[in-house]
Amino acid sequence: MDFALFMERYGYKILFAIFGAIILVIFGVVALSVYSVLKLYGLIFGAMILLSVAVYAFFVQRRALNAYGEAHGKYFYDPKYGKKP
Repeated sequence: MDFALFMERYGYKILFAIFGAIILVIFGVVALSVYSVLKLYGLIFGAMILLSVAVYAFFVQRRALNAYGEAHGKYFYDPKYGKKP
């Protein structure tokens, strides 16, 4: 069996397995971290910590990174780029 026939027959299955493993590792790390926080601090206090981390990530960190990006955009890039004179 040559390489082209092998890839035609098994290539998509191999790629699916690789990407599936990557996605499982990502979700596994998240699930393991949530489990460890809940086990370490208990259900109520652990849930409060996870909720506070989620609120911080969605509101504070997003705004800070947006302001950081705008400041760098003003400093490093020409604001008149792409505009007609």
